[in-house]
Amino acid sequence: MENKLGTIYKILRFFIYLIPLAAIVVGDYLIFFPIDIYRFYPDQPNASKFEIEKDSEKNEFSFGIFPIRESRFAEVNLNLKNSGLKLCRAESIGLRKTYRAFLFPEGEEISDVGKLREIVFSGNKTKYPNGSLLHVKSTNQVFFISRGQKMLFPGPEIFGAFGFSFDNLTDVDTATIDEFKDAGVGVFLWTIAHPDGTIFETYPSHRLYVVSGGKKYPIASEELLKEIWPDFFTVAVGDENPGENLTCQPAQRKFSKKFFCRFDLQSLSGIGRYHFFTAKFPSECSVANIHPDYSQVRYISEKSLATFKTSMKNIAASVLNRYFYKITNTTK
Repeated sequence: MENKLGTIYKILRFFIYLIPLAAIVVGDYLIFFPIDIYRFYPDQPNASKFEIEKDSEKNEFSFGIFPIRESRFAEVNLNLKNSGLKLCRAESIGLRKTYRAFLFPEGEEISDVGKLREIVFSGNKTKYPNGSLLHVKSTNQVFFISRGQKMLFPGPEIFGAFGFSFDNLTDVDTATIDEFKDAGVGVFLWTIAHPDGTIFETYPSHRLYVVSGGKKYPIASEELLKEIWPDFFTVAVGDENPGENLTCQPAQRKFSKKFFCRFDLQSLSGIGRYHFFTAKFPSECSVANIHPDYSQVRYISEKSLATFKTSMKNIAASVLNRYFYKITNTTK
């Protein structure tokens, strides 16, 4: 009897030691090969990482996500509420790479320098145009200027994800940045669009657009913009090209209102970091009568040496930014 109890004790002790070891292994795996999950809660908009909108004219759902890192696959799990209506099936789910603000409706082309000046310096009485990136050297903070107000970037990941370059920073002192009121948006959120003042340049057409008031306005010429902002910079975005989009025929279980699609992001071309999804429904299923339920999009990293190296670089950069540079600044 004692021998049996001793054996059971050894087995239990082995599993007790195995649990933290397994947790470490799984934790390391997720650090080096991360999976990012973006969730939609129909009754908790503040907890949702994206919004699902209805387009009655096109009879489709649409939603967008700003992934925080490069991934190999995107898995869409779209669920519908049980409304008591006949079973409606999503015909297809499409994916386009762009920027959210570039999906804004197009306004009239601006060919008058006075009109362009009104937009570029809207609510702004300083010499720094809306759309400027101001770098405070003493704190190493970067602010975006929009309608004469400042918006803070919390880190380089979001800065890069919005298509900005550190080459376009303008160094200013604390007194200069204090002239601007806070925009009320403490940080750049992944869910927001590029703010007013952003200048887009499309490729390969090289057309210029300025974002203002929920629209994107074509600018007649580069020379016109240079009259107001000689050293302007742009955010690159691809021209609309349906041939660059991905389409998936969603998998669905019989009598189920759950749809699944998996996209290979290596096959997704175009310029931009915003992933715009559309779920198309047949004409007999009006989206007005279809309501989304809890849904999610999973971004899965590729299991490769390149992903491992990138994760190591990100960890090192985060440690340096959080501890080393912080200590350096506080000791000055």
